[in-house]
Amino acid sequence: TVATMRAKGMTLWRMPIFVWAGLSTALLQFTVTQTLAVSLMMVMFQRLFGMNFFNPTVTNVVTGTLAEGVPVGNPLLYQHLFWFYSHPAVYVFILPGLGIVSELLPVFSRKPLFGYKPIALASIGIAFVGMLVWAHHMFTSGMNENLRAFFMFTTMMVAVPTGIKFFSWLATMWGGKLELKTPMLFVLGAISVFLIGGLSGPILGTIPTDLALHDTYWVVGHFHATMFGGYIFPFFAAIYYWYPKITGRMYNETLGKIHFYLMVPGFWVMSLGQMRIGLMGMRRRIADYDPMLGVQTTQILVTVAALIIGWSILIMIYNLISSARTEKVAAANPWGSRSPEWQIPAGPIPEFNYDTPFEVVGEPYDYGLPGANYTREIPAAAD
Repeated sequence: TVATMRAKGMTLWRMPIFVWAGLSTALLQFTVTQTLAVSLMMVMFQRLFGMNFFNPTVTNVVTGTLAEGVPVGNPLLYQHLFWFYSHPAVYVFILPGLGIVSELLPVFSRKPLFGYKPIALASIGIAFVGMLVWAHHMFTSGMNENLRAFFMFTTMMVAVPTGIKFFSWLATMWGGKLELKTPMLFVLGAISVFLIGGLSGPILGTIPTDLALHDTYWVVGHFHATMFGGYIFPFFAAIYYWYPKITGRMYNETLGKIHFYLMVPGFWVMSLGQMRIGLMGMRRRIADYDPMLGVQTTQILVTVAALIIGWSILIMIYNLISSARTEKVAAANPWGSRSPEWQIPAGPIPEFNYDTPFEVVGEPYDYGLPGANYTREIPAAAD
């Protein structure tokens, strides 16, 4: 679709930045998902046909003793196959979220997007480098020292394209006329939360500190910060942003802001609390723990914060359902966006998206520049 079905005049460097994020995600899925399928097939063949890909020993089912002369496998092989897919799978969630942030920031800052091409290439860079970092999950599993150093280096390299995005976001907002509607609030929340997720990540990507913090609640807190900042907050921003176009009605702005102002402190208490008890030595994936560890108070706070997050999402669900029936009809372009979907008449999107064809005649994010058009309708041919 991206390669062959773009609108007239829409070159690669005129596409909405969210399309670049989607393209990077598609390439990543196309590349790494096969590894998951292969690993599951190997498990199935091992279970059904006795092919010992991952078993370190083989037992004679008749005598119950270890079989001799039978080729055996290595469980670390499965870990490599699993993480080669599962770490890039995180970027499958995050890349579209970062694309949403880049898409919405110029709309609500009323400024051109700073560094369009670097942001687009940074998405490709994250997808590429993201396939070279999987073994940082296995520093404690036993690995050659040189291989450890390589994966530590590649893990740190992810910060380069991510840092490009952060710099561009800040430069886009600098001097802008910020409109703090609910979508923009969630975008700002995403940037701040993802920053904490990004800063807590290199600690786990560094070999000495990872050996101490691996499999603790620090990992849980880092993962929540990364996913909330890179996926959950942008996801909610996108819901509020495109809700008027999907339903033809505006959402309740007050309820939207209540959702945001409940969710943000709930997240900070939950994630930072998890990191704190991780530093205190609390392991994850256990059902019970010794109260003498001194983490019980923080655990209670984390639980309460998680409940607050859940309650805030219920408010959002109520807002979306009730607004579809009771709120005022949305204008054709309530945000003043330049992207093509907002140029069609008010109301839900028609069956074929656009009643008349259009062509791209300008840049997608020239906000604040007088007379700068992005699209124009193609006049119908005379009969």
